[in-house]
Amino acid sequence: MSGIYWGIVTGLLAMVATLFLCVDILYGTQEGSSKAPGNGMDESEKAAGPAVKGSRQAA
Repeated sequence: MSGIYWGIVTGLLAMVATLFLCVDILYGTQEGSSKAPGNGMDESEKAAGPAVKGSRQAA
C-alpha cells in the first residue's frame, strides 16, 4: 500500500517539476531576445514601408 502511495506522490512531484521547467523555458527565453525587433519583422521588412493595398481594401 505504501509503495503505491509513494509512486503517486513521486508522479505528482514530477508533473509539477515538469510544469515549472516548461514555464521557465517558454518565458525565460524572452529575456535574452531584447536585440530582436519587438514585432517580429527584420530590418529589410521595416525599411520597405507599408505594403501596397489592392482595390479590394476593406473600408
